[in-house]
Amino acid sequence: MTRKKASTLFIWLIALTLLGVMGYSYFAFRGQSRYIVQPNRTRIVIHGSEAGFLDKDDVSRILPIDITDTTTVSVDLAGIEGRVRQEIPYAKKVNAYISPAAHQMTVQVESRKPVLRFFSDQGSFYLDDEGNPMRTKVGVSVYLPIVRAHQVDSITLKQTLLPLSQFMQTHEDWASFFSVIELKEGNRLHFYPRVGDYIFEVLGTTNLEEDLEKIHTFYNKIVPQVGANRYQLVKLSYSGQIVCKRRP
Repeated sequence: MTRKKASTLFIWLIALTLLGVMGYSYFAFRGQSRYIVQPNRTRIVIHGSEAGFLDKDDVSRILPIDITDTTTVSVDLAGIEGRVRQEIPYAKKVNAYISPAAHQMTVQVESRKPVLRFFSDQGSFYLDDEGNPMRTKVGVSVYLPIVRAHQVDSITLKQTLLPLSQFMQTHEDWASFFSVIELKEGNRLHFYPRVGDYIFEVLGTTNLEEDLEKIHTFYNKIVPQVGANRYQLVKLSYSGQIVCKRRP
């Protein structure tokens, strides 16, 4: 074996040994129930908090340690993860891990993402990107499509409001065109534009893109012929046609 090959083999052996030690250390430490950390070395990492619902102070306040303390303490990672999930309603995912050599704990938290603001007789809340209700937060306001309804159940949240919010996320032009969306009986959706007092009605969210495209036809072909004040309710879910109802 040449000296060059021997040197290369030696380097690979060292690398594999280090990798094995690191892997063993990770699983060995992760298998423990408690870990020794130095609190003032704690790292808190927040992902997806652009909306302002979650920050590092929110997390540090509920940790069972004082992150300014320099005295080493014992912590329970699983307990910390569960505590953050339970105490912070805006936390979507939590991962706590240890760097053993430095006695450093890192707590990574992914923030939930609101995609729609909902008002009903039951109160006001946001809908997140997984279709789950998300409470409001004092001092935080997000510019999102607004939906109103008297009442709403979990099925409506998943089958109507979540597809609606996902559509608005991918069609920003429509999201900015409408000011309010009302959920009516029979799974009817009433869309109110920011300018004008028309009501555009759509049945469900299955053909939402196709139905809303008819709004262009209404403005470009119907309004110039009959004037802007003849119709108020414009029904868009009829196949191949637009049905308009006169103003009272």
